[in-house]
Amino acid sequence: MAYRDGSSNDDVQGERVERIEATQISVDRSAVRFLRTDEAQVERAAIQRLHSNRAELSQSAIGKADFERGTVRQSSAGIIVGRSVALDEVRTGILIAPVVRGDVHTWLDMRSAVAIGFGIALGRLAIAAVRGLGRKLTG
Repeated sequence: MAYRDGSSNDDVQGERVERIEATQISVDRSAVRFLRTDEAQVERAAIQRLHSNRAELSQSAIGKADFERGTVRQSSAGIIVGRSVALDEVRTGILIAPVVRGDVHTWLDMRSAVAIGFGIALGRLAIAAVRGLGRKLTG
């Protein structure tokens, strides 16, 4: 696997690359283990970890994407973390973003995580109250 570091603009097409660090990059039909860039355009690629300020992904598979602003179309991802995310026909395991637009199917998003956490807290409180009441009645 190749390494590409430090270039300002880069195009990767039909390659397997271990690590890429660039200012701007275009990735097409490639497999990349780690990609760090200011701006990324990814089409029909597999990316294990992506860290970018702005990213546009289309018909790709992503393990973990972390970006400020991103657009993801017709793709699958394990984890998407972003400040502003636009999604179109996307499936993801975990989505963490305050601003989300579009069609996305998630297993766990921020709203669900808050609801689960609130439910767990209420459950613990109820169990503690029942135990305290039981001790009071028996003692």
